[in-house]
Amino acid sequence: MRQLGRGMGEAIRNFKKATSEITDGIDISKKTITKENLWKEDIMNDRRLFLKSGLLAMAGTAVSVAALSKTPNAEAAAGAKNYGMIIDLNRCTGCQSCVIACKAQNKTLQDKFNTKILTLEDGNYPDSRIVYTPVQCNQCDNPACVPACPLKATFKLPNGIVVTDWDKCQGIGACVKACPYEARFLDPRHKGQSGGKADKCDFCLNRLDQGLMPACVEACAASARLFGDLNASEGEFAEYLKRTDLVSRKANLKIKTNIKYVPNRKSRKGGSL
Repeated sequence: MRQLGRGMGEAIRNFKKATSEITDGIDISKKTITKENLWKEDIMNDRRLFLKSGLLAMAGTAVSVAALSKTPNAEAAAGAKNYGMIIDLNRCTGCQSCVIACKAQNKTLQDKFNTKILTLEDGNYPDSRIVYTPVQCNQCDNPACVPACPLKATFKLPNGIVVTDWDKCQGIGACVKACPYEARFLDPRHKGQSGGKADKCDFCLNRLDQGLMPACVEACAASARLFGDLNASEGEFAEYLKRTDLVSRKANLKIKTNIKYVPNRKSRKGGSL
């Protein structure tokens, strides 16, 4: 519990730092700097750095975003890593550290989250169990959101991550409706011609470029989230990939995803899968 407390405490401190160390209402050169405006700049200049600059540098290779957006099957590119995540529901304690870390990292709209935790009471009291299931964008092999966008603003990178080019996104919302996991939302703080631009989890793409793990993975003291290359041949992530009980959410849809779950072995339903 002490270890969990430290992880939770660090995530909360990061969140407070991200939200409190900004002064509202400072007028500099006739431009009012507000917390909201600074957050907008942070999001555009940090999370979307690669897309906004028109180039993506991952795994030492510069790839044109314009070219990638025209190749929905670009994940098949030779030599590219294929990033994925495994979430072990037997380890998840529902502490919300991942949710707080994600909010601090990505500064999403109020009441909107790129990752969240579903709570399920499995069984009837007193013979019941609470099971926690972290959920987010599943980085599908053939994402329904990609063909749904008429502007081709959403596409899958060679590394398996589905992204949105905010320079192209006009807030039409077709991708949000197409997602079977309800993992996307429109952010009215960043307006296109038709509405707020689409947002979702991108595995903290900017952190990956720095050699770091996604914020949610780093914050999880219980090590319920494992992240790595789906082509990995060794290590804990590779060992988990060998398991025969890995499942995707909403398995009845038969969608191949880059996020897999280890069901809760003591739960009759396995979790909110």
